[in-house]
Amino acid sequence: MKMEEKTKMNHLTPREAIKLFGGSEGRQILDYVTKKGFASYEYLVGDNWLPYPTGQVRGVRYNLETTLSDVNCIANIWRYIKDRSIQTPEKPDKILEQLAIAKLTSKNLRLFSPWGPRYNRDSPRIERNDPEIATLKEIRTIFDRFEENGYKIDYLLMPADTYGTEVNGLSKEFVSDYFKWLEEWAYQELGNVEVKPWSVIRDEQRKRYDELSSEINQNFSDWIKEGEYRNAVKVARVFNPERAEQSARKYCIERLVEGIIISEVYDPIKLSLVRKEKDSLDGPLKRIYIIQNRAPWLRRE
Repeated sequence: MKMEEKTKMNHLTPREAIKLFGGSEGRQILDYVTKKGFASYEYLVGDNWLPYPTGQVRGVRYNLETTLSDVNCIANIWRYIKDRSIQTPEKPDKILEQLAIAKLTSKNLRLFSPWGPRYNRDSPRIERNDPEIATLKEIRTIFDRFEENGYKIDYLLMPADTYGTEVNGLSKEFVSDYFKWLEEWAYQELGNVEVKPWSVIRDEQRKRYDELSSEINQNFSDWIKEGEYRNAVKVARVFNPERAEQSARKYCIERLVEGIIISEVYDPIKLSLVRKEKDSLDGPLKRIYIIQNRAPWLRRE
């Protein structure tokens, strides 16, 4: 390989970065990567590329001598997310930064999905042909694509047990049995996964949970938009008609506290299993919407 060919391959212009990532975020993320010390700028002065600007600068490019292959993998996954998205990501700039840092530092990429309790079926048992299995298989397919590009996935699957028992009045035994089945199938279909219910995380973070719950409850209208609360009331009238407003208020507080605590403790990218509109109380969580088989716990078949 000629030296100038190798040199060109180890560099990207801003225009090439935009093309590689499929949008202006390509330039933004390479500026971020450069500021973090994983790349450097070079400046075209006269006919020469220099590591510092001097004289009349005719152009700028990124020197990716040691990181070009990693940048290509980051771009592959970002384009995959964009192409597969059913709804737009939430906080896309922060998601892309997290993808970049995980790849460039060889650290695990933390993904997170809450999973609701089963509502529309009499048995908690999950069978091979149930919707839950299709969702787990789809998640596995997504993980495969990440791993093909060199990512190590650290996945937290969180059974949202208290929403069934404390908010919507489901039997504790039924909810517990359902999530035991989910855990068994998750290990079988996904392999290395951490299954930890919200009730456990909440107990581990009890002090912070109590602080946030008290603050939001006392200043409810400052934290929760009126429309979000009214939407929660509509849903509560289906699941808990006798205590709809009380149930909706508890749900809103619990969801917002959960989002804040999960973000503070785990700082994940949420691989959402519901419509974006259902995540309006997620607070600071970064989120992607690429799952087709959504909310299997609500489906009847």
